[in-house]
Amino acid sequence: MKKPILIRILCRLNIPPRPFLLCIFDLFALLGTAIAMFSLRLIWGGIDLTLSQCTLALLLLGPFFAATLGLYRTVDLPPHLELKALFTLTSTVYAIILTVLFLTQTGDLFSRLAIIGGWGLTIITLPLMRWLCRRIFSRAKWWATPLIILDKDGQGQNMFDYFSNNPGFNLHPTAIYPIASDIETLRHSIASIKRKHPNALPLLSMSLSAKTQGSCAVEISRHFRKVLFVPTFYSSLRRTWLTPCDLGKIGGLILQQKLRDKWRVYFKRTLDLIGCALGSVVLIPLGLLLILIVRLDSPGPAFYRQKRLGQGGRTILIYKFRTMVSDSEGALRRLLTEDSNLREEWAKDHKLKNDPRITRVGNFLRKYSLDELPQLLNVLKGEMSLVGPRPIVESEVEKYKSAFEDYCLVRPGITGLWQISGRNNTSYTERVYLDSYYVNNWSVWLDWWILIKTIPVILGAKGAY
Repeated sequence: MKKPILIRILCRLNIPPRPFLLCIFDLFALLGTAIAMFSLRLIWGGIDLTLSQCTLALLLLGPFFAATLGLYRTVDLPPHLELKALFTLTSTVYAIILTVLFLTQTGDLFSRLAIIGGWGLTIITLPLMRWLCRRIFSRAKWWATPLIILDKDGQGQNMFDYFSNNPGFNLHPTAIYPIASDIETLRHSIASIKRKHPNALPLLSMSLSAKTQGSCAVEISRHFRKVLFVPTFYSSLRRTWLTPCDLGKIGGLILQQKLRDKWRVYFKRTLDLIGCALGSVVLIPLGLLLILIVRLDSPGPAFYRQKRLGQGGRTILIYKFRTMVSDSEGALRRLLTEDSNLREEWAKDHKLKNDPRITRVGNFLRKYSLDELPQLLNVLKGEMSLVGPRPIVESEVEKYKSAFEDYCLVRPGITGLWQISGRNNTSYTERVYLDSYYVNNWSVWLDWWILIKTIPVILGAKGAY
């Protein structure tokens, strides 16, 4: 199947198609939202068309700011950092518009409602348009950046398989080339590879020594615009908060653990309280209704309390709506004693996919995670957070091994990376990895991204049982 004409033209001009299309969709979001707001204001009257045209012209600067924020990189930003960059982009563009209006003393002729409304809508439409762009084009072969792996001793196959099995990185491995030992042979081979793959991104395999990686990176950069350089030590860090720094004759990397900063922790706690306050308007009436339904469905209390491990490994009592029959612990012991298959399933991740103890209403509550709502009480008490690792029981500590130290660093959450990454459809090893990744890469934007992703996951009942 031939590439579309536009894509062929872009390739001839050595313009990567994916950043170009993302740029076009960003422009649609910026200009479309502004035009919609100005049109509504024009219907109501009192808007200056000349100034509106000037504002639209200023919005055209958006892609230039987006490029400086890394929104058109060869390797995409992590989703939460992209969300942060899009917010910064929108705020910067509209701040410039307000500054121009102030300096030209034309603010009185302009609609403040259109400016504020345009800013708010753009914050929503920019991520949505990018999602739509990826939804439409991401399956096309030309969407991903061609990746060539430069290797020694045949270890590059692991990297080839990794990127083949993880297409979400938008890097399509196409070939593996051996690295020559002497620099002269290396120069000729790199020049030959460049002619065969003019638009590819070279990746230096982690199997190379630090000295070989350094000399190869310098030589490759003379032929290719960008080189993907993965130091051996980086694979064990799993950090997005690594900042390069210039130390004169040597270079360095600053590693941040943001949860060690007490002011950031206080800010996270403040956001938890604000979230509880805003959500209580809807959740309190819903909670009262669910209490009544649970009591009518089966005998027993509406709430269920269980001991879990919180921040610092301290024991806390978490609250849930009761979704099982009374004396569920006794029923579990009898089931595990009688059925070896259930014993094996329980030992795997402390879950039973078709748990006979769950009531009719309990199935519904679990499907849409409504049984977790009482944990807002734990959030108010400071025992839990809206976002964090899933609270675990004492017997699960051994499965976390050294990652338990990461778990203890933060309050457990009502939702988290595990919940938006498949929930019970993921293995326990993956769950531990996700919890550790969250702690080591935490930011306010990561929390926001998780909260946003939680909504479609809950509505779709993905991985819930």
